Amino acid sequence: MQPTSIKVGNGTNPAPQAPRAPAAPARLPDPTTIPHFHVVKSTTFFENNDSDIPLYRTRGRRRGFLVVFSYVEFNNLEPYRNGVDVDCKNLKYLFDEIGFKVISYQDLTKSQTLETLKGLKEVVVGAECVFIVVSSHGYERPRSSDNDIRCKDGGLIAIRDIIDYFNNKNFPALQGVPKVFIFQLCRGNNEESVWRPGAETDGASRGASRGAPPAPAPPLLAPPDAPAPRDRVYSDILIAHSTVPGNVAYRDNAAGSWYIQALCEVFAARAHDCHVEKLFTLVDKRLHAAFLVQTSSVDRWGFNCRLYLHPGLYESQ
Repeated sequence: MQPTSIKVGNGTNPAPQAPRAPAAPARLPDPTTIPHFHVVKSTTFFENNDSDIPLYRTRGRRRGFLVVFSYVEFNNLEPYRNGVDVDCKNLKYLFDEIGFKVISYQDLTKSQTLETLKGLKEVVVGAECVFIVVSSHGYERPRSSDNDIRCKDGGLIAIRDIIDYFNNKNFPALQGVPKVFIFQLCRGNNEESVWRPGAETDGASRGASRGAPPAPAPPLLAPPDAPAPRDRVYSDILIAHSTVPGNVAYRDNAAGSWYIQALCEVFAARAHDCHVEKLFTLVDKRLHAAFLVQTSSVDRWGFNCRLYLHPGLYESQ
């Protein structure tokens, strides 16, 4: 049976509609239920054996922080987002098992969201890596590759503005620290798909020899009277989207969003032996195998090392 799924967002028109009563939850899972998946633990650390692409260091007790911003109710401006509680519960369980500290915020207004983002500077410093998950209704920005997210009070925040809180200018303490952003939201209203005669349908029924390294480039000379060498604003950033630009993202009322289902399944099974970029590749493969019609995407902004999460494994102090 095809899953009962709804879009996450209302496409390209971000203006709130006339107030209406939120849709009644179709079937809410028991919030006390423990996620059923098992997180495979690492037994050995990966080593820096590639001079071209080294590893981010993830061996200590401050392995990382997961910060989740979820938006479920919108002061009668948008439909109630059934299934988001399942996503949050599964993400918390997954990253707890990996060894992360988890912080979760739900249904913040725009001003509360911005203040919380600013306040994270005092929370995540010292972590070996940071994951930020944002789950809400999303909208395509005209003549832009950016998207907006909807806050509880109807206010909109651009994805770029969220990322900018963590760039090297605004948060220099995190320079060199991997920062992974996961956006579970629509990026437009396109729902197109293609028909493949004879395609497998089982997945849809769920729902779901190395050369020498190159010589280093000569250093760039700073202009006379420069107060200090300049460096780039963006680095060590990986941005994972549940869907491609212009398209919707789907969510099951009972089992949660398709993308987070696939992400939790893959990270639980393979984080012990795969770096994060490979994990997101496997997430998209799983998303396709299970649900067929949704495509995820990943952007790298100076994310030039490999990130292994080493679930449950810590270096001796």
